[in-house]
Amino acid sequence: MTAHDFAQDYLTTGRLAALPDGHFIDGKTTQPSNRKMESFDPGRAEAFAEFSIGEETDMDLAIASAETAARHWRQVTPGERCRILNNVARLFRENADRLSVIEVVDSGKTLAEAQGDIQSSARLFEYYAGAADKLDGRSVNLGPAYTAFTVREPVGVTGHIIPWNYPTSTFARGVAPALAAGCSVVAKPAETTPFTALVMAEMLCEAGVPEGLVNVVTGLGADIGGPVGT
Repeated sequence: MTAHDFAQDYLTTGRLAALPDGHFIDGKTTQPSNRKMESFDPGRAEAFAEFSIGEETDMDLAIASAETAARHWRQVTPGERCRILNNVARLFRENADRLSVIEVVDSGKTLAEAQGDIQSSARLFEYYAGAADKLDGRSVNLGPAYTAFTVREPVGVTGHIIPWNYPTSTFARGVAPALAAGCSVVAKPAETTPFTALVMAEMLCEAGVPEGLVNVVTGLGADIGGPVGT
């Protein structure tokens, strides 16, 4: 389907097909919670979908999943990380029409701007795929009697707060370098624009990113934003 087809289907039905309404934790969409919020199309001032309001227990599950996945991912060779991140870029481009229409409806951007954001997101994953096997340490010259060198190591779980105004490109700009460096991700998108982060997380797993490495918890900043920052 083209972007026009996705848009026409939305204008006819008032809904976007196959949008996740749970969190994305441990490589799968969770069962939607009883607490939900509506997401509004700014262009029509109408609700078009619902998503889960996360709680502290949801964030705890996401962090635990990310911690487990990080222990494995740090052992994956830089060349393999490079290959997987390039797969992500390819998959984003293959699904650019769907992603751009989701971005339009969720954030109120024009289609041209949303399409540009999707393409730049794919390019970000390509860029950091190229960096994955070039994050080197260095040797330190302390004189002929000494050997000294530095080693770059992943920090583990990284937290990401995704703003409403650039939901796709900010997601990519944070997640891509974290994965390239051998880290895992827990992301909290803005409650006004939650859907591209959820859909992109699904695509990351489809592209070969291990389960649990990228987790997305939706909801209010007061409920779950704090734990991401700490």
